[in-house]
Amino acid sequence: MGQGSALVALCAAGAVVRRAVEFVPDKFDPAGLDPYIAGLDVVGQFLPLEQEVVRDPGSDRVYLLDMYDPRHAEVHPLAPSMESLRRLVGTVADFDGRCGRFADLAGRAGPEVVREARERLVSGLREEAWGAQDWGAGSGPERWPLGLPNLWRIVAVVKPLALIAAPGRGLLLDLPARALDDVFGPDGVRRFTPDELPSALVHEPTRRFLVEVGLPKEAPSFSAAGSPDAPLRTLAEDHAESARDPELRHLYEDVADRPPVADADQWLYLGSTPQDVDVVLDGRTGAVHHAPCTYDRLTPMNADISTLALALWMHGVERDVVERYDLKGRADDFYVHLAEIMLTTLAACDPEACRESDDLDEYVYWPEVFHDTAGGAL
Repeated sequence: MGQGSALVALCAAGAVVRRAVEFVPDKFDPAGLDPYIAGLDVVGQFLPLEQEVVRDPGSDRVYLLDMYDPRHAEVHPLAPSMESLRRLVGTVADFDGRCGRFADLAGRAGPEVVREARERLVSGLREEAWGAQDWGAGSGPERWPLGLPNLWRIVAVVKPLALIAAPGRGLLLDLPARALDDVFGPDGVRRFTPDELPSALVHEPTRRFLVEVGLPKEAPSFSAAGSPDAPLRTLAEDHAESARDPELRHLYEDVADRPPVADADQWLYLGSTPQDVDVVLDGRTGAVHHAPCTYDRLTPMNADISTLALALWMHGVERDVVERYDLKGRADDFYVHLAEIMLTTLAACDPEACRESDDLDEYVYWPEVFHDTAGGAL
């Protein structure tokens, strides 16, 4: 494959044309592939998923090829033509780089900017000659939400979310307080008074964030700790109290030889997740980790409290719009695409949260959660 955009790499000019049938996995019989799909030209690859991009040599239309078992292979609309595909990926690249028609978005942030950016990205992607004719399975521009096929809908709805926050003051991001209110409701956000923050929290930008912006009380991937007016506790305090609780004591009986981390009095318990890991905060640096309830090991989760809040906000927005814009497609055909675009958008603000790990035992939270197809996290 030749050098391409962050989304699609096109085959090098002059390369030998290969047909889709040549990409049937070895363990399957190529004869099971639909003859129409078998004859499509492979012209590139959708990079995040290493998924073949194919072209109908008769109509010049371009599709994403969805093929694990050739007997159930499908193609999904991607572009009206090869030239159109190049313009589409160029539009997305311009948006990502805040250049070209999107140059004036550089340095701007906030809910209104997110809405404006989405509208302009949708408009740019709809400029192509999608036509009114059927694209297969009864789909077409008149039936597509936003007038765009699935992949470009995901791009147009999710990528602008990164514009909600400006660079922060001592934190990576300056997330507007109203952003959390807009998604979780004014009563659904926990903001702390200074006396509800323990002395162990010496990282001033984090203290300021928890007072001014706060955290959602309940989000799709987070439940805040304690009652609405309870102060935050250190891991040492929470561990000791939980170990004494008759309903929780059994969780600690088998790990008596694994006490909480040595500096547990410097870490704060922020809340829990549906994945049975707790979210904890280093009171000295503001770094966010996750831990088992026993607190005997810590794993990086987010760079700081601002990017944790961004991830929770993004997940809340996604839950609110996924059905409206049919982002996952029928039978969740585009679930993994949605997960990938969510991760790349979050990674643009917090690379640590979406890092790749060579350690099979390391649970990198956000990639695991967003890719949880079986659990339907998205």
